[in-house]
Amino acid sequence: MKLMAIGFPKSGTTSLTRALFKSGVTPVHWRTLKEGHFVGVQMYRALYSGKDPFALLPGVEAVTQADVCIPSLKLNLWPNLDFAMLSAIRRSHPTCLLLLNYRNPEAIADSIIKWEDLQQRLTVSDIPGLPRTIGRKRGELITWIENHFDACRRFFANDEHFVEIDIESPNVAERLGAALGIKIVGWANHKARTLDDELAQMGLTELGPNLRDIRK
Repeated sequence: MKLMAIGFPKSGTTSLTRALFKSGVTPVHWRTLKEGHFVGVQMYRALYSGKDPFALLPGVEAVTQADVCIPSLKLNLWPNLDFAMLSAIRRSHPTCLLLLNYRNPEAIADSIIKWEDLQQRLTVSDIPGLPRTIGRKRGELITWIENHFDACRRFFANDEHFVEIDIESPNVAERLGAALGIKIVGWANHKARTLDDELAQMGLTELGPNLRDIRK
C-alpha cells in the first residue's frame, strides 16, 4: 500500500482520489468499485482474521476514505481514526504514507453540519474520540477534529512516512507528489458525491425503510 488517508471525511478525499487515479495510483474511496464492499468493513475483517489490514483490498494502492457510518445498516467503522488499526498498518506496511489530510477544523465541522444528515449519524454512533450523543454542537465537532489532529502529530512525530498536508493550500500536488515520489496531476477541488448517490450505485435503495431511517 502506498498511501492511507487518516483525516476526516469532507476533507478533500474526493479530490485526492481523482488526482491519484490520474497520476497512475489505484485508489479506493469509501467502497470498492467492482464488489461494492465498504472499505472499513474489509479492513477490519482482514485485521481480525490475523491478516494484513489491506489483504481484502487486492490491487488497491491508496485508501483515500475508509470510514463508513450508516446507523440504519448497523455500520460504524473508522479505521482512519483508530490508532490500533493505524499501528497494525504501520507494522504491515512500514513505508506506507500515512497522510493527515488537514483542513481547518471549523470548516470540516461546518461541512459535516451542512452535508445531508451526517451530523445526525455521527451523534447516534460511538466513534473514536466522539462518544454517542456528543457532536450535536458545532464546538464539540471542532474539539473532536482538533484532538485527532493533535493525536496524529504526537503519535507519528518520529515517523518519516507520515505527512500532514493542508488540502486547501496551493501546493497540495507538489507536497503530495514529493512524499510519494511521483508527479501528481489533476488536483482540483471536487464536490463529494451525496450519500444517496453512493448508496444508489450500490443497489442499496432496495432496502427501502432501512434507508429512510437514516433521515430521521
